[in-house]
Amino acid sequence: MAEKIENHLTEQLCEAMASLKSKTLIANFLEDVCTISEYRALAQRFEVARLLDEGVKYEDIVERTGASTATISRVKRCLVYGKDGYEAALTNLKKKRHQTRSPKVLRKAQFEKERAERKRAVRENE
Repeated sequence: MAEKIENHLTEQLCEAMASLKSKTLIANFLEDVCTISEYRALAQRFEVARLLDEGVKYEDIVERTGASTATISRVKRCLVYGKDGYEAALTNLKKKRHQTRSPKVLRKAQFEKERAERKRAVRENE
């Protein structure tokens, strides 16, 4: 069984981040909390999520970001089976930038979500 991530420390961290009201304050916090490598890895994963959300192929994502296929696969798994954290952040970012997904990407994302839900249901019934 996977270890539970949420506890009073992670809740405190999320509360602290949510309390920061500007990009500058958030960037300063992340620079203090993370190593340079960790901060860059977070940024890279988010870019991978954004590109996957746009329907960009793995090979192109590797070329654009330098991310490994393992990282891309992990982000993809989170997009499909995760708690929708990437999706919420991407949606908010798009709203802020007034962007929308293409109909083709929307259909593909919906199909993958439905497939993931069916797989979850099958596992729960086993």
